[in-house]
Amino acid sequence: MPKILLVDDVGLFLELERSYLDGCGYDLVTASSGEEALQRLDKVAPDILLLDFYMPGMDGDEVCRLIRRNQRWQRLPILMVTAAGKSDEVQRCLQSGCDDYITKPVNKQELREKVQRLLGEVQRRKDERVPVKLPVQIRERGRLHVASAHDLSASGVYLKSAAPLTENTGIEIRLESTEGTPLVLFGKIKRTAKQPEDGCGVYFIHPDPDSKELLERLVRSKKAELLQREGVDEQLSQRMLSLEEECSGLRAKQDDAMHRIGELEQENLEFAKQLVQVEDVNNNLTNLYIASSRLHSTLDREETLEIIKEVVINFVGAEKFAIFLFNKGSECLCFETGEGFETSELFPDVPLGEGVLGQTAASAENYFCTGSISGGSDDILSPIIAIPLLIHEQMIGVLAIYRLFIQKEQLESIDYQLFSMLGEHAATALFSSTLYGKSERKRQTYQGFVDLLLK
Repeated sequence: MPKILLVDDVGLFLELERSYLDGCGYDLVTASSGEEALQRLDKVAPDILLLDFYMPGMDGDEVCRLIRRNQRWQRLPILMVTAAGKSDEVQRCLQSGCDDYITKPVNKQELREKVQRLLGEVQRRKDERVPVKLPVQIRERGRLHVASAHDLSASGVYLKSAAPLTENTGIEIRLESTEGTPLVLFGKIKRTAKQPEDGCGVYFIHPDPDSKELLERLVRSKKAELLQREGVDEQLSQRMLSLEEECSGLRAKQDDAMHRIGELEQENLEFAKQLVQVEDVNNNLTNLYIASSRLHSTLDREETLEIIKEVVINFVGAEKFAIFLFNKGSECLCFETGEGFETSELFPDVPLGEGVLGQTAASAENYFCTGSISGGSDDILSPIIAIPLLIHEQMIGVLAIYRLFIQKEQLESIDYQLFSMLGEHAATALFSSTLYGKSERKRQTYQGFVDLLLK
């Protein structure tokens, strides 16, 4: 049974990874920090490591570099879990020696497929490789090389470079697309010939949708050129390429259908069944369900606030957000906690009706930005999302989202449901913990009076 070591400082996220991989025939072991993972590595002896990128103390890339220095673990498959998958993060992951990465909020099907591939349980799809001769720029460990591509597919490339390239090294590959625009891909060197001039094989790591589309167009264009050189009639070659494109689309639809079937078979809870309507978009809703049990498991107010922050960061994907609570005395919203702000930043009390934030509190209705949200907002009074925290139709505060890790252009209908449900869970948990705290203080006061009377 393959053993997987899951490393993350957020307990909720470890529970999520466990739930996604449970029942797949793995022995799952957890660690809550990079230091703990290093201490337990030899004893646990995992077959694969899932490593959070951002952790207090020691980040995932530093942990990865230390692991790779150990001869025993130089070939250990390492899958890095990042918050946003930004270009600089990807480069840090690859330079540290990881094999692949996945972004939060994690998609269950994608996580399972990546784990299976890294464990060697499934073969990488054998995409057709087209002979080419293209100039390529390679950036490896800060060094820039000029090389040439000698065959190309949607999943990898065979390169020849005068400079030696080290196996298992992460590299950045830059070539020209059919549109003449730069195409930048990240890859991992997996096969090196005996002589550097003989070349090496590289597989592409997690290209974004735009880069993937440009890559597929480039492969189809080179295939058309090859057919023409071989004397195939132009109309016939175009028809063959068109059929290949149709087949590719059908395969993608088949994959989507299989993912859908897998989700429906594996989710046995009524809440999750209601949410499994789309695959990638509603993944956060499933995450929220898993997180809710932890959110309602404590009556300590400070711990409740910390758990809400964990949920908003890791399961919703918010990079910058704040929780404001309503002060009945001043009739203002007062900043309680948040993430993504400067430590020196001051938060003014917000009267009801002032700005988007105050209007949301006054109306007790959800606010969602209707324009582009890709840039987020730095205006305290104008978040891109504002959710009133309601208990029995009484407003007790507002959850304000200012920026998301995933830079989407616009919110979708499924996002409205996600944030509304998050507001309901957060309001209930805060109300319960606050009420319990007041009751506990009254009990302690009463107990104090009783103790004085009995003396």
